[in-house]
Amino acid sequence: MNSEVKIDILFAGLLLIPILILAVPFIKNKLVSLSRGKAFSIISLPISAYLIYDISIESNVFGLIGLCVAYIVFFSTYAASISLLAVSTKNEDLAQ
Repeated sequence: MNSEVKIDILFAGLLLIPILILAVPFIKNKLVSLSRGKAFSIISLPISAYLIYDISIESNVFGLIGLCVAYIVFFSTYAASISLLAVSTKNEDLAQ
């Protein structure tokens, strides 16, 4: 049961974040400026993915806080990479 909930949260985030970024240009521009200012690190992505895999949703309060932090780090890095990809694709289309 607990791994199904974690997978559902993961897939919901993976599906909804690109839609949200493309629908709201302010969020995309803010993420691009933050990622160009080195606010996001790609090193944290595998660490957060491992924590999401390893921490149980039925653990104590500190485990749930760690799981929430891992989701936030994973989804923020994912959102920054999607926004950079959207901007670079748009710039490449304008160059042609």
